[in-house]
Amino acid sequence: MDCGSKPVELAVWWMELGSPPAAVMAQWRAVLDGAEQAQADRFHFEEDRSTYTAAHWLVRNALASVGGLAPADWRFIAEKRGKPAIDLALGRPELRFNLSHTRGFVACAVGVGGEIGIDVEALTRTPAGLDISERFFSPSEVAVLRGTPPDRQRDTFLRFWTLKEAFIKATGEGLGRGLDSFSFSLDPVAISFHPGDAEEPARWTFIERRPTPRHLLALAVRHPAASPVKLTVNPIRPPA
Repeated sequence: MDCGSKPVELAVWWMELGSPPAAVMAQWRAVLDGAEQAQADRFHFEEDRSTYTAAHWLVRNALASVGGLAPADWRFIAEKRGKPAIDLALGRPELRFNLSHTRGFVACAVGVGGEIGIDVEALTRTPAGLDISERFFSPSEVAVLRGTPPDRQRDTFLRFWTLKEAFIKATGEGLGRGLDSFSFSLDPVAISFHPGDAEEPARWTFIERRPTPRHLLALAVRHPAASPVKLTVNPIRPPA
């Protein structure tokens, strides 16, 4: 690695919600724009509405902390494949962000110099493991899962899942890209692509964290191959 290359600056915020008071939820909601408020209202369960509201409040505050605009002043657009991005009219073309949430836990990443994807999952979820992996994962990943002791298969499955989700969120392809078109190896984490794929593994950095004993987080960052990634983590404690 060329230590003289400009680093990719990346910061992550996460928050476990607990039970924020109604007054706090109202303050968070007030920061959101009309479209975000309408989307929050579409959720049937209050916990899902709260999680969505908290996630969008969090990303607005994260952007405000690095981008010089008030949380309520950020405006967003959808890129060609639907990935959210900052409205170019705001004059912050260098900033990238991504957010993720699972019920009761929210996280976002903001960076300069690279494309970002983030995914969080609850370790308490009980996916159908091998059944899902055989439908969507690459043969090498399925082989890893098959060779994993049963008591560790769930955690291993979720590591693959969060890494894959973070990657397709960073590229903006979402589920339009087959999850079996690329493979992860674990410990250390690395990605590989099928022959002929234009992506270069050297341009990708992947980071895993366990922000709580109950949650798993994965980050995917695409950047110039010689640029190191500098990560800052900002845990947020919501009001009691």
